Amino acid sequence: MKNKMKYIGIILLLFVVATIGCHAQQKTKQRAENWYSYSKHYDEPSETFYYLTRIKHKDSQGNLNKLRIAHSTVLEGEAVHQFAKRMGAVLAFNASMGIKRKTDEDKLLPVGIQILEGKILQQRKSRVYTLGIKPNNELVAYPPGTTPEMILKDGTANALTAFIPLIKNFKPVDESLLDLVPNFKAVHPRQIIAQMENLDIVFLSCGGRGFEGKGMLATDVIRILQKEGVKFAFMLDGGGSTSTVIDDTLITPKIDKHGTKERLRPNFLYFMSHQ
Repeated sequence: MKNKMKYIGIILLLFVVATIGCHAQQKTKQRAENWYSYSKHYDEPSETFYYLTRIKHKDSQGNLNKLRIAHSTVLEGEAVHQFAKRMGAVLAFNASMGIKRKTDEDKLLPVGIQILEGKILQQRKSRVYTLGIKPNNELVAYPPGTTPEMILKDGTANALTAFIPLIKNFKPVDESLLDLVPNFKAVHPRQIIAQMENLDIVFLSCGGRGFEGKGMLATDVIRILQKEGVKFAFMLDGGGSTSTVIDDTLITPKIDKHGTKERLRPNFLYFMSHQ
């Protein structure tokens, strides 16, 4: 009887050890699949809090963490949080500026050029730059006057117009470019997409207008991102449009209506899970 009980005890012990080992492997796998992260910082010169969201170029299995563009299916546009829920996106960000609607029957449209999966959705004249996304996630900036056909010929199948590049080949752009839009030299909430030399992507999202700080100048975000060692940076729509959603949570402060309302946007940049 004692031998039998001892035998049962050994079996139970082996089962517990195997179970613990299985859980340990699952945790390790989850950590290995952690292809994005975010952190909150305070910038003393601008007196503003900001978030850095980092996305690895590929996951632990070698799959590209594809940067995607999508357009709102709703007439008046969608809040980024609303869009992320609809799509099941892990990460979602605001992108282009919107064209003011004249009537309630008008659709909220983005500015400039819009290309999705090789299809030209929109071609409007603009004095600002277009952000292009190559098939391997490489980011490029096309100056005003570049046509959608030229962008496609350059091997870029996804593109959207926003503001301007801030950093190219590790160096700040010429200061004259910052004169293109007056608000670049005023403090505002900002949304910036940047890229490291290894093609990892970084988003800088900052507060402003009294919500998590005063806001930043274009030169403030250039200073911060240069310290981060980014090779490329591009300014997206900012102000009350600044919205970053991670795992179904809006991490950036609401700005509009005294900090109570998310602004509706015409298009989005986002990432999906591989699972």
